[in-house]
Amino acid sequence: MRLLKKPLGPVLLLTAGLALAPAVMAEMYRFKDDNGKTVLSNTLPREARSKGYEILDNSGRVIEKVPPPPTDEEIAERKRQKELERKRKEQKEQQEKRDKRLMRQYSSPDDAVRALHRKLRQRFSAIKLKLGNINNLDSQVADERNRAANMERSGKEVPDSLRKKMKRLRAEKTDIMAEIQKELEEVEATRKEFRGQIKRLEELTDKERSLPLTVPEEEEARKELSELKD
Repeated sequence: MRLLKKPLGPVLLLTAGLALAPAVMAEMYRFKDDNGKTVLSNTLPREARSKGYEILDNSGRVIEKVPPPPTDEEIAERKRQKELERKRKEQKEQQEKRDKRLMRQYSSPDDAVRALHRKLRQRFSAIKLKLGNINNLDSQVADERNRAANMERSGKEVPDSLRKKMKRLRAEKTDIMAEIQKELEEVEATRKEFRGQIKRLEELTDKERSLPLTVPEEEEARKELSELKD
């Protein structure tokens, strides 16, 4: 008669499980109690979790260190650091985009300086025209002033129309001077913008500009402005 052998799988698995049980049960927890003393235990009190603990194997070796959960302040700090890192990353990406756009626009620092020169010449060309208008107004005021002086010397009364005209001419001059001042402010704003771009191009290309940030027209206009009569 042939004997049937019974499957041994379940028996082997059960035996293996029993063999592993002592090792699992042998794990210990090491932690500090409320008095600061080190405690070894095969159970982990709830209060020990808030302080952190170590898991030891049956031979006393540390197999895992479990830190205490973060405090509210630590959680807030982590969030703050994460937000700072996000902003730094975003700023870096934006700077890289600006750099690429800048390098597409200008091949070198001097290339950007030449673009600045073109804008400055446009501004000072407009200022030059306004200065011409002011000189014309000054001439008209001088002529009307002479007319008024001649009338007074001859004993005639200076008409109100003449006084109003001189007042209007002076007001026009004041308005044009304000326009020139606004143009000069735009000049400095433009120069400041380009100065930043040129500096960045110097860093990106490792080349320094060889051209000045001014144009001859600027020196001429500023000199004429300083010589204007009130």
